[in-house]
Amino acid sequence: MRVKKPEIMERIIAFANEFRREYGRSPSTAEIGAEVGVAKGTAYTYLTRMHELGMIRYDGKDIVTNLSERINKAVNNTPIVGRVVCGDPTQEEETVEEYVDLPTSIFGSGELFILQAYGDSMDRAGIDAGDYVVVRKQNTANSGELVVALTNGENNLKRIRFDNERKVVALCPESSNKRYKVKEYKEVQIQGVVTHVIKKLT
Repeated sequence: MRVKKPEIMERIIAFANEFRREYGRSPSTAEIGAEVGVAKGTAYTYLTRMHELGMIRYDGKDIVTNLSERINKAVNNTPIVGRVVCGDPTQEEETVEEYVDLPTSIFGSGELFILQAYGDSMDRAGIDAGDYVVVRKQNTANSGELVVALTNGENNLKRIRFDNERKVVALCPESSNKRYKVKEYKEVQIQGVVTHVIKKLT
């Protein structure tokens, strides 16, 4: 076998890693050839030689590199369903804008959905306008948890407190803006509990 160029081997490994991250599979020999500028047959001989050298594992179809075998394939396909109020409640229609894959190793499994926050009533809880909150869909919560709740047909994101003696449910803001007040209800409909906040750091 003719000597293979190390730089092409490195390009193949980099391309295989990036391709798997984007598409969830290994590239074909035709796709590799097009990327690195060699014929399909030549791409195959590169792969078999790289396998012999221990640079990759290749079974004729799947390419496994040191990096790709650590790529987490377990994801939760999660809908972004619009906005949630962090301020005075307003009515919102739930519509799925898009789906995103959240790695289960970070966000866990189960039924999740994502909402974009707006308003400033939860800034001291680390939730600012424009942030995305990941919510585990459930109709119960513990006192002190951050929840998405419906009150009189309106949605809101607040910290929930249960006063069993007075038999009321309080939705509590956590804001540097003093105009927001705790609001109490006889009952609220819990849509889910916030588990994570996704934000841009600029």
